[in-house]
Amino acid sequence: MSAARRLLPPLILVLLGVLLTPVAATAAPRSALPGTLHLQMVPPIRGVPVAVDGNTGRSDARGRVNIRVKNFLGLDKRLTVGSATVGGDRKVMLDRIRGSLDHGVRDRIVEVGLRTVRRVSWRYTDRFGSPVPTRRATAMRLRSNTGEIIELAGDQLTKPLWVAESRTQQGPRGLASKRLYYVVDAVMVDGTSVVNRAGQKFVPWDRQAWVVQLLFFKVSFTASDMFFPRRAGSGIQLTRADGRVQHLGFDPDGTVLVPDLPRGTYTLTVRGGGLSFGRPVTISRDQEVTLTVISVVDLSLVAVGVLGVAVGLVLLGRPHLRRPFRALRRAARRRPGRRRWRPRAAAGLVLVLVLLTVAAASLPAGRASAAPARSGPGPAATPTSSPVPVLAYYYIWFNPSSWNRAKSDYPVLGRYSSDDEEIMRRHVRMAKAAGITGFLVSWKHTEQLDERLAALVEVARAESFRLGIVYQGIDFSRKPLPLATVRTDLALFAERYAADPVFGIFDQPVVIWNGSDRYSATEVADTVRQAQEKLQVLGTAKSVSVVNSQSTLDGQAYYWSSADPLVDRSRDKLTAMSRAVHLRGGLWIAPVSPGFDARQIGGRREVPRRDGETLRASFAAARLSQPDALGVISWNEFTENTYVEPSEQWGSRYLEVLADLLGVAPHPDAQLDSSTAEGDDWGLPAWAALILAIGAVVLVPLWLYRRRRRGRAAASPSTPSGAARSEEAPLHH
Repeated sequence: MSAARRLLPPLILVLLGVLLTPVAATAAPRSALPGTLHLQMVPPIRGVPVAVDGNTGRSDARGRVNIRVKNFLGLDKRLTVGSATVGGDRKVMLDRIRGSLDHGVRDRIVEVGLRTVRRVSWRYTDRFGSPVPTRRATAMRLRSNTGEIIELAGDQLTKPLWVAESRTQQGPRGLASKRLYYVVDAVMVDGTSVVNRAGQKFVPWDRQAWVVQLLFFKVSFTASDMFFPRRAGSGIQLTRADGRVQHLGFDPDGTVLVPDLPRGTYTLTVRGGGLSFGRPVTISRDQEVTLTVISVVDLSLVAVGVLGVAVGLVLLGRPHLRRPFRALRRAARRRPGRRRWRPRAAAGLVLVLVLLTVAAASLPAGRASAAPARSGPGPAATPTSSPVPVLAYYYIWFNPSSWNRAKSDYPVLGRYSSDDEEIMRRHVRMAKAAGITGFLVSWKHTEQLDERLAALVEVARAESFRLGIVYQGIDFSRKPLPLATVRTDLALFAERYAADPVFGIFDQPVVIWNGSDRYSATEVADTVRQAQEKLQVLGTAKSVSVVNSQSTLDGQAYYWSSADPLVDRSRDKLTAMSRAVHLRGGLWIAPVSPGFDARQIGGRREVPRRDGETLRASFAAARLSQPDALGVISWNEFTENTYVEPSEQWGSRYLEVLADLLGVAPHPDAQLDSSTAEGDDWGLPAWAALILAIGAVVLVPLWLYRRRRRGRAAASPSTPSGAARSEEAPLHH
């Protein structure tokens, strides 16, 4: 007991010591402590306001903000990135934050993605840069590469517009800002669109003031008599697409000039001078349009001809009606000194008349009804049945030795060299006659191909033909070229030809980059960025996924000649490709092919031509995909049997089928030699001369029949008048 008492005080002291000794505190987490939050704006924009815990800050020139916070717990609920107008013409707002703000402790930088909106304005010009009053436009439709459609009308066309400028997306290295762009789908003037769909692209980040080029053309109208080569009428009545009617009087020289007629289809009627029916005319280039009038003289001529035939038939069938004419003829014969009419001479004269009228039918029928104006080359005419350009892939690789390998057929023009300018000229004329708008020329930068391209450009300029480029970004073994080479070649082409109207299929020259699908999306974007300031660079994607990954390109041209449109589901694939391209505001060139055969180069695939049925089915599938242009594969790819150029085996069969599909009437070979004399043509129109010839042919048999009957009457024996009376006398007794 005493021992326990002795131990109790020390135990109490130990217990008190334990109780009174302070325990070391547990360390607090860093996120619970005050600190500085580091933010990086994406894209780096100055002046973006940020507020947290009563502290505010704005991003600097590099888009960075450093702001004190009490702690980093639940920071996403306390941080505010305010919407603001920056610079007076740009609005910013929060789009997304990468990761969690709670992780933005101490020195770590948090990325803040911004959406930006910019105020843009626009003005209109014609093809030559002259201003067009905004009041002439009644509506405009814009489409962004994200699929947003903006419809503007009335007063909205005269006011600035706020449009989405950029958005952010998650990339492998963090947030990335994607700049948006817009294409002009339509600008309505007088009820018709005066721009090529998706032909003009604008990036709000780079340019606020847009210049929209409108397609106005200089058109001269005149009218001529239907039968005779003389001017007729006092003016024209022009009915525009919106139903508005305009009366225009002819100048003293018999013409009326409209210097700024919007592209579209009009109904034209000649006023005065006779009978004129409304005629639809499609204006797609500078033109001279000649209308025809059925004048009073023409109607009188036809009436006299019909009346003459009718009277001749009546007299032939009723001999008693010819008695007055016989009495007149007998009286004329009794006149002294009258020269006898010779039947053979008359027949000869009528025969000469028939020959002259038939010859007149073969004379030129006057000026063309829609001839190109002499003011310079304009865009090639688009056939009325095909509202989009029709382009044929054209190869300038041929040397005489090229025809000695992998060929089973040869051109009717012979085994030519692509250096021959006369061959180029005949190709262009045949293509134009079949309704083809231009060639897509296969090219890359070599001395020989540069010279051939330059020669073809001069030929196309002289023939008012259009060209685009297929840049061969792969070598002979089909390996992709170095990106530095591609970039240099595109820059060279842009420097030489970007301003050349020969390449004016759309508002900027079209360059199709063959092999673009061999590179990453980043490599493609970096390579074409500078070239796109002057060119429209299209890819050659073969799938929707590649289209989606190459959104920086201006469109796609699918070179797909090995599909059998009558067997494969090519129609569905083309439709899907078109939808993907148009969703991003790009140009879509759909493929059209007459057939395919890879057996000459070691392949097994063959698509038979089927006497044109393959071409017709391929054309239908391409048209259903709503293309911005049709790409005919090809003009002269003889190795793969995709050519439509007239050949020894097929003749001009496939140009004829293509012309029929495009609604072009002339035979494709009719324009092989298009040199015609200038000046006023003479003679009757062919159909008018034909009417006269038919009238002469009808009257000649009638006249000959009448002469034969007269000859028989003269040859029959006549009874003397006295004998007749003596024989008749007994009858009266």
